[in-house]
Amino acid sequence: MLATSVLLLSVALAARAPDPLILRAFSSDPAIAGPAVAALRKGGQPSVDAMLAAHASVARDAQSEERFRAALDRVCRQADCLWSGLYWFTDLDEAKRMAAATHRPILSLRLLGDLGMEMSCANSRYFRTVLYPNREIAAYLRGNFVLHWSSERPVPSVTIDFGDGRVLHRTITGNSIHYLLDETGRPLDALPGLYAPNAFLAQLHEMVWLHDRWTHSPAIDRDRRLLMYHALRARSASETAGRFDGPETAAAARRARLQHPAYAWEATALTFSKEGGEEPMFKSISFGTNSIVRKAQTVAERFKPDEHFSAIDESAMSLIREKRAPLHESPAALARVIESFRRTLALDTLQNEYVLRPQIHRFFVDKPDVALAELNGHVYSEVFKTPSDDPWLGLRSDETFTALAGEGVEQRRDTLRGR
Repeated sequence: MLATSVLLLSVALAARAPDPLILRAFSSDPAIAGPAVAALRKGGQPSVDAMLAAHASVARDAQSEERFRAALDRVCRQADCLWSGLYWFTDLDEAKRMAAATHRPILSLRLLGDLGMEMSCANSRYFRTVLYPNREIAAYLRGNFVLHWSSERPVPSVTIDFGDGRVLHRTITGNSIHYLLDETGRPLDALPGLYAPNAFLAQLHEMVWLHDRWTHSPAIDRDRRLLMYHALRARSASETAGRFDGPETAAAARRARLQHPAYAWEATALTFSKEGGEEPMFKSISFGTNSIVRKAQTVAERFKPDEHFSAIDESAMSLIREKRAPLHESPAALARVIESFRRTLALDTLQNEYVLRPQIHRFFVDKPDVALAELNGHVYSEVFKTPSDDPWLGLRSDETFTALAGEGVEQRRDTLRGR
């Protein structure tokens, strides 16, 4: 009996002991850490979960904590992974294989720069700070999607040296987008830019629902169903964005479909077998949006987001506090920053949903069978206005004189693509 108890205790202690592979992954010796990180990376989300479970027992001082976070970010392929705990594929073919095996849709993020680096484009940094760390969002992403990201191009960055020891680092221009893909990599929907957390979560719910209906629809009827879905969403956005009914508009916006999945496809299920006989009724349906203001500048004057619409959960707030800790600001100063950011979140959400996203809906209407590469090219060229054939992203013009030698242009050969 005693021997059995000792054996069980030994097994329990062994189960709690950190995996030696994890210990090697955050070794200070790159020759040891590199292969361990690569091995953990092959393990996918379970490797991330195991590292998070071991965090408290292995990162016991500032140095080991720093190495642990760096190793975790490399396994996740996402900076600040300690807060989100999400594993990201960077190879779309691998993501498609996982999607096929798990029968889940792919949420594919396209961004400027590298999601695993601090200085990726601004939107992707906000995703990492207020969306992915959100406990409810992280749990939903982990349980319902295969996550993948790819880079559109390197992100432009600037360093401003004030000459007195102060240096300011920033990224400039660029935008990000989340694509909904089926297991073959075919795009079904897209979310351009930054959304407030609750709105983002509602759209994720709708994406899962859309993918489920797509998967279980007859193959011969899928294109028509997808076309109708995007036609209805484009019409709804256009009609509601074109109305303005006074001060109550803000309250209506807060109750909008941005916080509640519309599931419009379900409501129109019979339409597809009735030759569109029910389509006229949808001209008066706004999918719960009621009245949304015309433009972002009008919203800025009248829209005051409530606590729910642009709420930031405590997990995300802890990350924000850590990032701003070096500034040694007062609680009141931080509160002002957060309130300003929440307002920006609300405005960005409305701008993206009612100005940018309808353009993507209409493109799906024109080409419901569009491939990802073509859709992405259209988004960055026509929606984001940053076409791939402009290497300077609109930051330089041959018609501008700066009085600098060579107009301040330097071509560093060692950083060119393909070198």
